[in-house]
Amino acid sequence: MDKIKHKIMVMSNKGGVGKSTVSVNLAFGLSEQGKKVGLLDADLHGPSLAKMSGSQGNLLSAREGRIAPLEMGGNMKIVSLALLFGRQDEPIIWRGPLKMKAIKQ
Repeated sequence: MDKIKHKIMVMSNKGGVGKSTVSVNLAFGLSEQGKKVGLLDADLHGPSLAKMSGSQGNLLSAREGRIAPLEMGGNMKIVSLALLFGRQDEPIIWRGPLKMKAIKQ
């Protein structure tokens, strides 16, 4: 994270307020302005950024033992748990330490 100059976190304690919509639109807008953008979907229970970004159906791969982000054009990369599993319509049910390990990686 030290290599990333600017970080924008979109979060709320309430569901259904538009966090994903704001995040995707902000990411695409910045990307269109020529900024390098990385979008992390940290919603482990209902990841929706894959569907909203048009990347649904793709799967993430691994490089050098790490998750490789999905490239969305030249300036934008995305990581979502929905892109790790073949069935993207099923919820991911993880608890405590496993959640934190996934987000940190």
